[in-house]
Amino acid sequence: MRDGADEIIKTELYAEIESLEEKYRAIEDYFKGKEFNTLEIVGIFREFRKILNKISAHILMLYTIEGQKTKIPWDSLFKNIDNALDTLQTSAHSNPKPTIQLSLNISEPKIEEVMSYLLTLKESLQ
Repeated sequence: MRDGADEIIKTELYAEIESLEEKYRAIEDYFKGKEFNTLEIVGIFREFRKILNKISAHILMLYTIEGQKTKIPWDSLFKNIDNALDTLQTSAHSNPKPTIQLSLNISEPKIEEVMSYLLTLKESLQ
């Protein structure tokens, strides 16, 4: 049972990381100047956060199955994604990108570091 559950979680984790990569590329495009309407970019950030939360749960399950404990240190990033969403939804500025980008850059770890970790994890799941 453990091996079967382990493989299911790994398969789901791999697919979730791929979905997260897609959302991350859209976020990068946004910061590089690609035009998105507010609803579209808010949806992308929400989906990114939702998928990252699922990935965290999968990682925790894998460690639990292996009889190990771990902590996912991404609370700062989650908080700053929420701040970015608030900024997007309530900003009176015509260009909230710099504020959003700063919010994500002060996360510890940064969004880029989390993505790097997850891409390495994805490779190990193949």
